[in-house]
Amino acid sequence: MSVISNVELELQTDRTITNDNVVTNDKLTSSKIQQRLGFRTYKNLLVISVAFLLQFTAFNGIQNLQSSLNTEANIGVNSSSIIYVFLIISSIFLPHPLMSIFGLKWTLVISQVS
Repeated sequence: MSVISNVELELQTDRTITNDNVVTNDKLTSSKIQQRLGFRTYKNLLVISVAFLLQFTAFNGIQNLQSSLNTEANIGVNSSSIIYVFLIISSIFLPHPLMSIFGLKWTLVISQVS
């Protein structure tokens, strides 16, 4: 599995060294490449942040509904506690094995879906 993306690899292969030992790019200058990668990084961060915000907002709404509807013997509160205990345990032990098996991108996709 490749660590760098195809766009970065393509940009690396287009680079040439001039007489002044300054690295330039045939298609784009270095500053434009950095701007494009910086914009893409912030865009990806914003998308991930909004996805987590929506997911946990929905989860907290369902959790509050569950704990208020099932008040007999604290079933709602107990089920929420069990969910959070397993969330903490899985957050400690599962990320590294899943990232080594699926890679970072697909681990994030799987964690959002499940």
